[in-house]
Amino acid sequence: MPKPKPRRLPSAMLVVGGAFTACVVGLTLLARHLWLTEHRPSTGLIAVIAFDWAVAAMVVSMILVSITSGRGRRTARARRGRVTVELQDSEPRRTTRLTGPGVEASGSADIKIGSRLPALFLFAASAGLAVLVIWFLVDGQSTWIGTGFSLVIAFYVGNWARNAWPRPDAPEPEDPSP
Repeated sequence: MPKPKPRRLPSAMLVVGGAFTACVVGLTLLARHLWLTEHRPSTGLIAVIAFDWAVAAMVVSMILVSITSGRGRRTARARRGRVTVELQDSEPRRTTRLTGPGVEASGSADIKIGSRLPALFLFAASAGLAVLVIWFLVDGQSTWIGTGFSLVIAFYVGNWARNAWPRPDAPEPEDPSP
């Protein structure tokens, strides 16, 4: 009897990147809707644009890392069978267990960053977002609260860039294959 082929699970980068790309599309559509319907200074519009910009920058930097870096360690596991889920309620203290057929899946990807390109892109994205946010404030389309909130997001994108800078002392990811 032939052995069944093992099912190949998608790469963790592909799954996470696909989910974040779907978020970018949704946030872009929401930003477009707010752009067309808001006719006064808006906090929500600039906040949605800032989130959309940050998530899009993260997706592009993930693509740049996967293109410019070597293969790292990847793991993906799936198990079918009997699964137990525990639900804990704080008031009154009780635990409910649900047991039945199900699927358990986990995955991870460790990649050593081998290029400065993703970090430089994130620095540029951070600066571009800050300029856009300030332009929205000067143009009268954003409130001070929305501007401050969005500048904080631009700061975080800049921090991602600092963390994406390649480190020469970082150890190589181990290959778990036997």
